[in-house]
Amino acid sequence: MAVRAFRAPPDCAPQTTMRALVYQAFGPPDVLQVRSDWPEPALPRDGVCVRMLAGSVNPKDVLLRKGKFQGSLARTALPRATGLDGAGEVVATGHAVTRFKPGDQVYAMTNRFCGGVMAERFCFRESEVAHAPHKLNPTEAASMPLAALTALQAFTDCVRLQAGDRVLINGASGGVGHFAVQIARILGARVHAVCGQANLEFAQSIGADAVHDYARQPATALEERFDVVFDVFGKYRRSDFSDQLGRDGMFISTVPKLATVLPEATARLGLCRNNRLVIVRGRGTDLTTLAQWVDQGLLSPCLSAAFPLDRAGNAHRQIESRHTRGKVCIALAD
Repeated sequence: MAVRAFRAPPDCAPQTTMRALVYQAFGPPDVLQVRSDWPEPALPRDGVCVRMLAGSVNPKDVLLRKGKFQGSLARTALPRATGLDGAGEVVATGHAVTRFKPGDQVYAMTNRFCGGVMAERFCFRESEVAHAPHKLNPTEAASMPLAALTALQAFTDCVRLQAGDRVLINGASGGVGHFAVQIARILGARVHAVCGQANLEFAQSIGADAVHDYARQPATALEERFDVVFDVFGKYRRSDFSDQLGRDGMFISTVPKLATVLPEATARLGLCRNNRLVIVRGRGTDLTTLAQWVDQGLLSPCLSAAFPLDRAGNAHRQIESRHTRGKVCIALAD
């Protein structure tokens, strides 16, 4: 597919320019560059313009940068700013916005397919934004939106997790996984966590009832029965857990594959309900719930590293290693 030139959407006509983390070609982390002539978006009527203080790096950012994310949109519209979630301070609001005002500290995830949050300013829709947890600094808050929303929506949208449910989380020490362990416990589930040997104590410290080293005992080899298997790492299919889940147990994955996409489509028609793909959405109401849990001391992000903007490539390399504990962020403010 041919790559077309960048064209700003109608509600984001460029007014002035700003700094942003951009890539002009698909490839390794070296394609990332900081540009100072990036168009600053105009404010839509339902927009919340945020001076970005920090953003997080997610596996989707890596796949988009490589041009390998699922779907044809992944290889369109270059150059492109990167980043899907972050935290900062509100500097302006559209005339239809009622819940935010300049000076508010917020965090958010954009629902724009290719993002663009790694910039001096970004305009989110009001529905994507929430007030940041009071207990967290901006970098800590920036680590949460996409990963914590993925975990929460897996347990509330894909399945209604109930107190007492037995949950297996594969990839329990990473960005999504460490939130999933904590959220499952908040919802009253009993959690079995699968991760590397170096992270077993960490998984226990955040609430796992039992931990398993994937190198010694793969998730599919466990003898326990589970109500839900959440494969954060995207390695397995539901059929791999037929013994552990039985007929009624729910399998949830974060990775679009034929084995999850087709069941997801049929689930929406009411034909298949026990094999789901979590499709995360930037949802301010969910972020508000997460912020309340943080401020109540029930939920805490693990920030393994924070890089300055000029070392963004190193942040992407760390995520590409697929051995990160918790989250990796990029500081956007000077």
